[in-house]
Amino acid sequence: MRKVIVFNMITVDGYFCGPNGEIDWHNVDAEFNEFAIEQTKNMGTLLFGRTTYQLMADYWPMEQPRKNDPVVANLMNITPKIVFSRSMEKLQVIPHWENVSLMKEINKDSILKLKQSSAKDIAIYGSGQIVQEFSKLGLIDEYRLMVNPVILGKGKPLFKHDQKLKLLRSREFQNGNVLLCYQPDK
Repeated sequence: MRKVIVFNMITVDGYFCGPNGEIDWHNVDAEFNEFAIEQTKNMGTLLFGRTTYQLMADYWPMEQPRKNDPVVANLMNITPKIVFSRSMEKLQVIPHWENVSLMKEINKDSILKLKQSSAKDIAIYGSGQIVQEFSKLGLIDEYRLMVNPVILGKGKPLFKHDQKLKLLRSREFQNGNVLLCYQPDK
């Protein structure tokens, strides 16, 4: 059975974005980009909430990312994607942005069935509300938190409830980021 893996960039004080959704503090470099490519190659499905989906759809299919970051852009554009949104009626057709489906709500049985299909894992990138809902339903198998050496002081927290975790592994990056990989400690 494939895993549901959360990957998020977070600040030292636990925010995944600023108060207005800002992510301009993300600390990325060539080493991070290599990591992102390897991680995304191993994902068979990407899950997004509406806000993160719209940010991704407004960026990755465009000419500049396809030219400047072709490997990641190709992976983001062709990998199957599911967007969870109660407010979207239908998905806009966007050139180069392929394999997208819409789900109105998170159904635990549907997600468990999705986990049994395909060999590659499922990733949630960004999407704080989706992370929180999946976590409450016990659907997350691994949390990959890339802690950036930044303190925002205010922003949107990734977590709003208790969850005990068990450290699986960690990795230090030369730019000061630290990847912490956890599994729920049930």
